[in-house]
Amino acid sequence: MTAKYFALLTNQGAARLANAAALGTKLNLTQLAVGDGGGSLPVPDTAQTRLINEKRRAPLNILSVDPVNTSQIIAEQIIPESEGGYWIREIGLYDDAGVLIAVANCPETYKPLLTEAAGARRPSAWC
Repeated sequence: MTAKYFALLTNQGAARLANAAALGTKLNLTQLAVGDGGGSLPVPDTAQTRLINEKRRAPLNILSVDPVNTSQIIAEQIIPESEGGYWIREIGLYDDAGVLIAVANCPETYKPLLTEAAGARRPSAWC
């Protein structure tokens, strides 16, 4: 069975990770972006250099190694109540040079605006 939701390193992300490992340096993951996939659930592609339809990009609040599965990371960003009015279907993780390192699709989630009387702080997490 093929997974419906998944994350993968982009080609540029894999190259930057390999370069950092070879040089003994860090790959600095600094930002997380969310998008609506252009209206439908996207399929992540290693050739991607950007999200299909980015709605928001901001610094990470948390970046840590998953304590249950050390081969995964947890990247989190809180989307405030004042932002929204869109669906979240895609997530991108960027480094300090603005390069898309990893991309994922996710279960569709609507992020309401506060003016829709349903505003909420929405965590966006990456695992």
